[in-house]
Amino acid sequence: MTLTAPLRLVEHVPQATPHEPFRLMRSDGDYALQAEVRGAWRTLYRFDLQQQVLPDYEVTNWYLSNHPESHFVRRLIAARTDERRRYALLDNELAVHELGEETERRKVTSAAELRGVLSETFRIAVPESPDVEGKLSQIAESG
Repeated sequence: MTLTAPLRLVEHVPQATPHEPFRLMRSDGDYALQAEVRGAWRTLYRFDLQQQVLPDYEVTNWYLSNHPESHFVRRLIAARTDERRRYALLDNELAVHELGEETERRKVTSAAELRGVLSETFRIAVPESPDVEGKLSQIAESG
């Protein structure tokens, strides 16, 4: 889950966004970003106000996109929002959350269906190649 609007750096005050309310809480000198999900506050991540420099971002981004143990390398992950929904794909499970409704989940069971979900729902141009087709088939047929 990600923010869909900026927040003020104000503690303990729920702040409206186009989707869920968010708030910032202080804990052990850090800020905790929380979202209200199904009536409960859920911590998404922690951060501080220490200045970051470019190498901090470069190392983190390299790890997330290249290290064999990174879940972004090992799994198919996509997310997108629109005015009324959040879409999330984890491997072959598609979740659609309409504001104010329960999340709908379904399995994507074929490479063609997975390609369609990536293209239509997430607006990702998936290359045409035998390697890509094989990987899409493998993901769709898992679990």
